[in-house]
Amino acid sequence: MESNGFKHVYSTYQIADLLKIGRSTVNKYARNLEDAGYVFTKDEKERRAFTDHDIIAFRALLEFLDRGVEYASAINAVVERYKPYKRSDSLAVVATPDSRPDVAMLNAKVDELVQAVSLLSSKIDEIVDERVRDQVAAAASGISDQVNQVLEEVRSERIQTIEKLDVLASRIEAHGKRKKFLGLF
Repeated sequence: MESNGFKHVYSTYQIADLLKIGRSTVNKYARNLEDAGYVFTKDEKERRAFTDHDIIAFRALLEFLDRGVEYASAINAVVERYKPYKRSDSLAVVATPDSRPDVAMLNAKVDELVQAVSLLSSKIDEIVDERVRDQVAAAASGISDQVNQVLEEVRSERIQTIEKLDVLASRIEAHGKRKKFLGLF
């Protein structure tokens, strides 16, 4: 079934099969969503023609219900989040000779959005760079502390070794003098 130029339009049966729920449940959910303000596309016989956007809304409703959200609250949350104010999948854009100002305005808006994204990207890079610098500085400080601790241990061991060598040298020297002294007798 294809309606209003949509590439993918689903019937109630297809939605039920896709979402693994009954057709009557699809109809119930659709009626309640419509009562809360959600707008479904209709075909020439006024039957609902479900789109990919509607599938996303149904999945969100099922997820809310699975999480234990009260039915009415789940319906209202889905309508608020997924209500198509201007259905981009059903809005026909036609270029006319007098649409140049509109195109220029849209181009300006796109340029503004690109600049905003670029600015946000730069800010994110700055934040990441600052955090990386902080982490590197903290790591370097930690490594420096460890190196200083090892150096202090090496110095301490060196001093103890020198003291032991001095004691050993004095014993050797004393032993050599005793031998000479005893050799005189």
